[in-house]
Amino acid sequence: MKSGTNKYTKEVEDTLNRLSLKKDKEKAAKLKKYIGTAHEVIGLVTNVQVATYKKGFSFYSENKETVFFHFDTIYKESNVFEAKNLAFIFLDKHHKHISLKTQLQTLPHWVSHVDNWAHSDSLSKYLTRLIEDKSTQAKMLAIIKKWNASKNLWERRQSLIALYYYARTKKEHISFELTQTLVLPLLRDKEYYVQKAVGWTLRESYNVYPKQTYAFIDEHVKQISPVAFTTCIEKMTEKEKITLKLKRKNR
Repeated sequence: MKSGTNKYTKEVEDTLNRLSLKKDKEKAAKLKKYIGTAHEVIGLVTNVQVATYKKGFSFYSENKETVFFHFDTIYKESNVFEAKNLAFIFLDKHHKHISLKTQLQTLPHWVSHVDNWAHSDSLSKYLTRLIEDKSTQAKMLAIIKKWNASKNLWERRQSLIALYYYARTKKEHISFELTQTLVLPLLRDKEYYVQKAVGWTLRESYNVYPKQTYAFIDEHVKQISPVAFTTCIEKMTEKEKITLKLKRKNR
């Protein structure tokens, strides 16, 4: 526990730690390694985390934005993986009660506290909605463009994953031209999780713009990393997959 930690952060962490007393430390260590985080991992399964959230904390109130600001502090302060997860569980339940303006002012700052793919992907789910909605799109895209050239790998990852997240969850999509502009600079990125994001984004772009995305992948097939390539062709026809694989093989 850090000195000067907010009392509600302490409340959440103490509650989680009490629940963890009988948990398997070996399994928690394996989970920590799998997630790839430097945060403390208690090892509580998702159902227990959700039950803990539902049971409630002293800062709960009818005003969901007030509760959100408490979770914002907890997310930024806590070094416990599951404590940060509770902030996302709250958003899953109540994001519609939090104004998009408040989300725009708050959620982009969460990326600087991300050090693992699980929290990164959870955050993408909400950032992509800020891109989809016309009232917040321009400002969120301005942030995305800055992240695209960031030294922070998780910001670079967000600059791609948040574009589509899962395309099927969105009614509106960004243009293929913008997708291309943001993917190109990261094709040769050295970070594994950024390469996973390249593959993810091209796969989801293919679901929306199949012809344009296929042409882009075909043009850059020899530059795309093996990690990204495996993911980006997942939704293609067998004929398309075979054609691209043969072209890579002959590079």
